[in-house]
Amino acid sequence: MIKNLPLTLLVLISTLLISSAASAWSKKDTYWQTAYLATHIADWGQTLDIASQCNGGNYYETNVVMGKCPSSQTVNTYFLATALLHYSIAHSLPPKYRRMFQVGTIGMELSYISNNASIGLNVKF
Repeated sequence: MIKNLPLTLLVLISTLLISSAASAWSKKDTYWQTAYLATHIADWGQTLDIASQCNGGNYYETNVVMGKCPSSQTVNTYFLATALLHYSIAHSLPPKYRRMFQVGTIGMELSYISNNASIGLNVKF
């Protein structure tokens, strides 16, 4: 669970500062980052669906960072932090590795979204 929010924010700020030294960001980078963010937001909404139902025993979260039955605040903090962190990492990588990172994480998110949909979860905000 996210218990130490000030530490999380410190890590995010440090990452953002490091990313300022990144190589040029292109329109294609923006498109790929937007695609990642779209999948990230869908996963976020499905995770909020888990959070709203997990006390009844039907669903539980498998992400150990959030815990088995996270609050909506924990889910929101986690997904906002990881969205910012993803952008910072992508921005700090050289273009060749940036694209691999973006495509790989989009694939990862798509697998989560697909699995969540197959078990009946919806995107809920």
